[in-house]
Amino acid sequence: MPEIGAHDRTCVVEVAQREVDAGAEVTVGVRAACPHGCDLREHRVSLRSQDDIELAGALLTDRAGEAYVAGPLTLQAPLDVGEHTCRVVLEAAERDGVVHEEISTEFSFVARAHAASVSAWGVPSALAPGERFRFAVGVKCSAACRLAGTPLDILDHDGAPAGAARLAEEVWPGTSALYFAEVDAVAPGAPGDYTWQATASGSDSGVPHAAGSCTFAVRVVRPPDHEVTVEAVDGATRAPIEGAHVLAHPYRAFIDKRGVAKIKVAGGRYTLVVSGFKYIAYRSTVDVAGDVTTRVELAAEPEGQEDYR
Repeated sequence: MPEIGAHDRTCVVEVAQREVDAGAEVTVGVRAACPHGCDLREHRVSLRSQDDIELAGALLTDRAGEAYVAGPLTLQAPLDVGEHTCRVVLEAAERDGVVHEEISTEFSFVARAHAASVSAWGVPSALAPGERFRFAVGVKCSAACRLAGTPLDILDHDGAPAGAARLAEEVWPGTSALYFAEVDAVAPGAPGDYTWQATASGSDSGVPHAAGSCTFAVRVVRPPDHEVTVEAVDGATRAPIEGAHVLAHPYRAFIDKRGVAKIKVAGGRYTLVVSGFKYIAYRSTVDVAGDVTTRVELAAEPEGQEDYR
């Protein structure tokens, strides 16, 4: 039987995440024990802010080894970015002549600005110098917030403005929170491989959002002056292979329902690769000094294999 009188208790606080998005839930676990082996069930736990405002409360219930547990307790992280300190108070309790004084344990967590994941897609694989082109930029918040209207800036290889837009009201089809915008830009004036950047602005008003960015490649080549025509058929049936992929880097195309793809290229030597689902990829070298037509017969992969190209 526990000794009559005043007993001390211990209280351990476990925070599920050290860093959370501003405004997100913080989950707190509490374990309490008495060195005299007292039954602490029904002892009340209070979760309080730094200003001593109660944010949540619960009773110790289940036993885990020598300790009793409560919760989990939850609180909402402030919208102010930075470290925040709260405390768990194990309130005073008396039972059968045994008194447990109030004790408290502090804990802290960091509220961070919501992160922005930025991506760009749809940039043509090859552009002529000075060619106008369009591509898409998408942004997703780490907490899936609504981002419509967020400004986007496109910076070229020298860090100069190359385009701007605002995220549309709707999200990208098939996604739940990927907001996007179509961006118009002009390719650099000289052939080369360039690295551009897409940046989404951050915001401190309301829910804080950090700026986000991504880089993407812009490849500029000499203006195409020749055409390569590729005819792709099944090696056994001679039927056209619609949808087969044709690559003469950096130029790409797909075989149409007639079994034909046409690619505009600059003169030079290319490695031509033609591949299709469940077909062995075809590869050859093509010298282009004028218009070229080539016929490709693709062999089916052995049964049981899959094409992961």
